[in-house]
This record gives sequence, structure tokens and C-alpha cells, in this order.
Amino acid sequence: MALFDPKKYRIPNSSEVDLKATKLNFETFMIQYGAVREKVGKNRMPKMTQSFNPIPSTPHREYDGDAERFLIEREEYMPEYEELHRLFGKGYLSIANPLKHGGTERRRQIFMLRYVYSIGVREISERTYLGKTAIVEESQAGLIQFCKSIGLLILKNETEPLVELDG
Repeated sequence: MALFDPKKYRIPNSSEVDLKATKLNFETFMIQYGAVREKVGKNRMPKMTQSFNPIPSTPHREYDGDAERFLIEREEYMPEYEELHRLFGKGYLSIANPLKHGGTERRRQIFMLRYVYSIGVREISERTYLGKTAIVEESQAGLIQFCKSIGLLILKNETEPLVELDG
């Protein structure tokens, strides 16, 4: 028996993934995550440090100086916020590129810029001095890793085409 089963952790190739359906799942998650963040008094999108590491969330300590009414109004949304924030953190931390020096940070940065902050490939290219092809490949890999870790990934063999192709 092997000590480590790589099949369990394998990230599928982008050609195996139904990217359209996976992006739809991701978009649905991000819409709800953004909405619940606003309900608890946070910015819609998570803030990042200059090195694109998430700023730690402290949902209970931040209310210490606020009025009691504010706390009571927002308290009903805290369980949902904590659950979605935990999922976001799990997905973000699953984005990795260990084979290149600095690759994990770069992949996370590109993922955040493209899919969380909705910045276009051309603008990301200008900011990061990377080619458009590299940005598309890195962001896709990051999206696949994020979605796989929180159960949003849909493989092509899991979906049925709406129209049969003659061939």
C-alpha cells in the first residue's frame, strides 16, 4: 500500500474541465460571498496585501467599538459569512505552483486580479509584465485548483451537451 495516493489529489487538466459550468459555479459562489460580506459590514471583495496574501479576518473583534445595534443587526449573517469566508480561504490557499520559484504567489496574484477583481488580461499583462498566454494559463490553473478544493469543479464527462454534434 502506498503512503501517498496522488490520484486523490490530482488536479485535472483544463481540457478535462467544463470551464463554462465551473466558472458559473464560481461566479455564483462569489456573488453570494460578496453579498454576505456586505451584510456583515465588510467590503464586497476581500482585501489583499501588496503581496496578494489575504488580510486575516477578525469578525468578532472588529465590532468591539461599534454600537450594540450594529452588532445585533449583523449577527444573523455571521454564520453564513464565516462558512463562506472559510471556503474562500480554503480555495485560495489551494492555489499553488510549487515547481517554479515564486510561482505560487504569481498564480494567486493572477487569479485574484482576473477572477476576483475582474481585471482584464491586457491590464493584468501591463501590471505584471507577463504575456497574455501566461496570464490565461495561470489564471485558469488557479481557478481549477480553487474550484476543485471547495467542490465547484465540473468535469466535461459530468455534463451532457445540449445539442448532439454530428460527427
